[in-house]
Amino acid sequence: MTPNPRTPRATTAATVLALAALPWPAHADAPPPNDGMRYVSAGAQADNHGNQQVLSTLSLPVGQHAWVQAGGGKSRSDAASGGRKPGIVTAGAGVAGKSLQLAVNTAQRFDGSRYRQSDVGASLDWKQDGNDVGIDVTHRRSRAAGTVVASNGLGGTTTVPAQARVTGTGAGVHGALQVSDHVSLYGAVTRNHYTTRTQQGDPAAGGLLGSNQILARTLLGATSVVNRDEADLDHTATVGATYRWDKVAVSGEYTTGAVHDGGGALRSVDLKAAIDVAPGWRVAPGVGRGTTDQGAHATYASVAATYGW
Repeated sequence: MTPNPRTPRATTAATVLALAALPWPAHADAPPPNDGMRYVSAGAQADNHGNQQVLSTLSLPVGQHAWVQAGGGKSRSDAASGGRKPGIVTAGAGVAGKSLQLAVNTAQRFDGSRYRQSDVGASLDWKQDGNDVGIDVTHRRSRAAGTVVASNGLGGTTTVPAQARVTGTGAGVHGALQVSDHVSLYGAVTRNHYTTRTQQGDPAAGGLLGSNQILARTLLGATSVVNRDEADLDHTATVGATYRWDKVAVSGEYTTGAVHDGGGALRSVDLKAAIDVAPGWRVAPGVGRGTTDQGAHATYASVAATYGW
């Protein structure tokens, strides 16, 4: 039985609102902990295989210590990665004190009856003098449906409906270290525990249940760096560094992850910049290269624009 995430989600949201209502102490000359959380952003990324994703986010402060966020977008996978075109809806909330910060978020992806994915996560951070240490917990439920070719028992084949369901939870740690006024290092490690169930045949007629890796990979599709958030990764690790000037910051990072059910490894190298082009406006272009254990390569680019006021 899959646990229902609605109760812990509602409890966490109530906790966030209760913390936001507390009379937090603050220095008159210090910016509020939620400073910088009033913004709107839009971003897009695509690779040379046709995988794409666009996403917009609106963030608004609540009082001096909390904020709420909402977003939407769409992604597209090439035929080798499942050929899906799911819509994306995101929501989040957070509360921060002088050093501690709690944030909760959810992302829903849906492509009609073909594909559904629900992610719920929370993170707790300790921040001090540009340094950050945090823990993350996540929960995922996803379902992919399609058709597969099966034997008809008469020496021929027929097309039958099939489904793959993935459920699981994950936990991880992340952190950032301010090495100097210009240089910072960051990294993250996450471990997920997923269970995959497949069903071949009409579910209403009691189709065959099991854990068929080949069937699951056929329905779920291959893994794309651009749409990495749709991939079921057993574990991931990221390391990176950022160098900052007055109005420009440049980051380079390396990420690796193991795809669930024997899907191999996904690796990528990214180079990104954040440029303050005008008061309140920031543009962030990026380029990267991704590879898989099967020898597939992809070059991708991204760009995002943010306006804060």
